[in-house]
Amino acid sequence: MRQRIADVGGWIPFDRYMQAALYEPNLGYYESADVFGAEGDFVTGAGLGPWLAKGFADLVAWGWQALGRPGEWTLMEQGGGNGALLCGVLQELAASDVPMPRRMIAVEASARMRERQSRAYETAGIRVDQVASLDAVAPLDSCIMFCNELPDAFPVRCLVKDRSRLFERGVVLRDDAFAWDNGPQPLDALPSIDAQLQQAWPEGYITEWNPGLDAWQQALARVIKRGLIFCVDYGFTQREYYRPNRVHGTLLAHYRHQASEDVFSDSGGRDITAHVDFTALAHCGSKHGLHSTGFMSQAAWLAQSPSVQAHIAALAASPGIEAMKQMTHAKRLLLPSGMGEVFKLLIQRTDRLEHQRTLPSFLGRFDRLGDL
Repeated sequence: MRQRIADVGGWIPFDRYMQAALYEPNLGYYESADVFGAEGDFVTGAGLGPWLAKGFADLVAWGWQALGRPGEWTLMEQGGGNGALLCGVLQELAASDVPMPRRMIAVEASARMRERQSRAYETAGIRVDQVASLDAVAPLDSCIMFCNELPDAFPVRCLVKDRSRLFERGVVLRDDAFAWDNGPQPLDALPSIDAQLQQAWPEGYITEWNPGLDAWQQALARVIKRGLIFCVDYGFTQREYYRPNRVHGTLLAHYRHQASEDVFSDSGGRDITAHVDFTALAHCGSKHGLHSTGFMSQAAWLAQSPSVQAHIAALAASPGIEAMKQMTHAKRLLLPSGMGEVFKLLIQRTDRLEHQRTLPSFLGRFDRLGDL
């Protein structure tokens, strides 16, 4: 990174630094560390029992019906971590009336993560086509795609309001250490962020935007010709994301289950992440033919999910240590003080499903699509 900064004159946009820190072959965070679980740096919802697998399986089962109950269909996951979530979803589907997908695809940029996923799939006895990017996937008909905590790891670009103008914040070397510095010229425009929101920002306001959302949605639209997409991640509507008193943005590093605003220490040895602007994500999708049909909190989705409700009833009927443990995890996923409110579910459909019902009936009363 020092050499790259020197090669371009001493300053690079933050997304180039973040890309290398997370994904540089053999050096980046996801390529060189065991990042998940108690021994890693953070726990995702997939590591908190069967709840997410059950919730996604209910969405997939409904999605299969919305597709017209095809005999041949594809299930795809992107950014699946250690592979446990896809295995769990398939286990839930195997116990349902939904026929197993003819093909399963796992899209994962990290070679190290692909190795971990491969071991998980082999242990579970399932055959999954593993690819490094959506570019390696031919167009699909009757496809359901899901992801959990994916776009929060897309490299972001950063900005600051300085002397009533917006400047991009980039990375420089200062005393042989990485540091923030403003770009030489003010930004011309930020079309992805509403102009009225920008005008309300106070002096010194710092935030970020995600330039990778559009390319991701374009790639999904190329691959999924007829299908549904279920995206779960932590984030906000644009109005909430860029409110005037969120003066430091959402960019954070994670190390040993502690969050820090220091994203430059131990480069390649800690996670870097930012919340998702779901309004921008929905707009990017619509531009490429992926239309948002549902948006709600993770708590609303999981609490109304039939499989989740059935499992809660089963645990209540057989109390014990394991039941208490699982219910503790459920509370973390559902309560506003945990992941319940900050995590959201966005449902998207392709153009060819325009006349199909594209929101599960058990979620209709909790839809907040109008907030986007």
